Amino acid sequence: MAFVKLLFFSLSLLIATLFTNSPKATQTGNLNLTVENILQPQGNMMIAVFEGPDNFLKDDKAVVSKIGLVEKTGAFNVIFPNLPLGEYSIAVYHDVNGNQKLDTNLFGVPTEPYGFSNNARSKWGAPKYEVAKFQLNESEKKMVIQVKKWSKQ
Repeated sequence: MAFVKLLFFSLSLLIATLFTNSPKATQTGNLNLTVENILQPQGNMMIAVFEGPDNFLKDDKAVVSKIGLVEKTGAFNVIFPNLPLGEYSIAVYHDVNGNQKLDTNLFGVPTEPYGFSNNARSKWGAPKYEVAKFQLNESEKKMVIQVKKWSKQ
């Protein structure tokens, strides 16, 4: 009888240890982004998602980025699936001429439409991270960003 109790206790301890020490599964969510105010049905939509303030607007630090062909005016939809829950920001621009860069004039002012998460605006440079950040803390988050030319910011 003592053997059965020892066996039962050992199995219970083993099962409890497995469940207690198992790595926690990372929770993820889908980010459903709609880019609005597309005025020209040409070029590409360039979208980058950044995690945390230290990575904000650093091209090589984007968690994920997408390039999508713009075929119509109005809105452009994209889904970023299975992002780990956390704090993010988004930068987007409509690369109208398809050269895969945000074109600027002689003074460095963007000549193509652009936008940021929370529709954060800043006419004289990029917005502060604190204004553009958002929380992905659910299984599905919908966000809308309006792209605008610099003169309309």
